[in-house]
Amino acid sequence: MSTLIVAAILISVITGICLVLVSMNNKHRKKTASGLLNHFSKLGTENKLSFSSQEILENCIIGLDGIQRKLLILKKIDKDEYDSILLDLNEVKKCSKKNIYTRVNIGTSKKERFENQINKIVLDFDFIDNRQPVQILFYEPITNHIFAMSELEQKAKKWETILSQITNTGLKKTA
Repeated sequence: MSTLIVAAILISVITGICLVLVSMNNKHRKKTASGLLNHFSKLGTENKLSFSSQEILENCIIGLDGIQRKLLILKKIDKDEYDSILLDLNEVKKCSKKNIYTRVNIGTSKKERFENQINKIVLDFDFIDNRQPVQILFYEPITNHIFAMSELEQKAKKWETILSQITNTGLKKTA
C-alpha cells in the first residue's frame, strides 16, 4: 500500500513540475510577443504606416501597408534589441518563397547515404537595383517544431502571393 502512495506522490510532483515549466514558457512567450508588438506598433506610427496585413512569427513580425506599398519587418535580436527593415515594394523586383536545404548523412560510417532536408523556409526579396536580397525567416528547425513546418510554409506562400501581386502591379506602373 505504501508503494502506491509513494508512486502517486511521485507522479503528482512530476506532473506539477511539468505544469509549472509549461506555464513559465507560456508567460515568457506572451511577454516576448507583447514587447515585439509594442515595438512594431511604435515603428509603424513613426513611419506613418497603416497595416492592412501582418504576421507574427517566432521572433519576427511583418506588416504590410498596401496603400503606401511598404513592408515593415521587425526581428527580435536579443532581450531588448530589435532590428527593423522598411521595404519600399516599388523597389522590389521579385518576391518568392524559398526552401533552403542541407545535405544530411543518414547512412552508416561504412556506407554513407545523403538526403536533403529542409533547413529553412524564407521569403526572399530581389531588388530592381540589384542590391543584396532580403530574407524573412518563416521556418528553421532550431526554433520551430517540425509539426509547424507545414503551417509556416503555407503562411510563406500566402505572403508570396500577396506581395508578388503588389510588386508586379508596381513594375507595370513604372514600365
